[in-house]
Amino acid sequence: MSFLVRYTLASADSHAHQTDAMQALVAGLKSEGIDGLHYSCFSTENPTEFIGVLEFVDDVAKQGFLNSAAFAEYKGKVGPTFANPPETSDITSIATTRD
Repeated sequence: MSFLVRYTLASADSHAHQTDAMQALVAGLKSEGIDGLHYSCFSTENPTEFIGVLEFVDDVAKQGFLNSAAFAEYKGKVGPTFANPPETSDITSIATTRD
């Protein structure tokens, strides 16, 4: 199962803060070692928009992410900077070079 997450900041002034928070999130997730989780973050040409791609092999990996200390810390840091809650869409992999 995979999700595309669109994050929109209330102000471009929060761009560096969001970038730092996403880098800390990924570092934290790596250190927690959640099996079956892949998370990639991207900035866009619009300084208030970011994209996240979450991939889970199963519900156990998804729950591990949702319960992780790294995700809790991330939400606490950046939640107040969002213009609105992140928009999440289910996506399905068709082809990848990852495997």
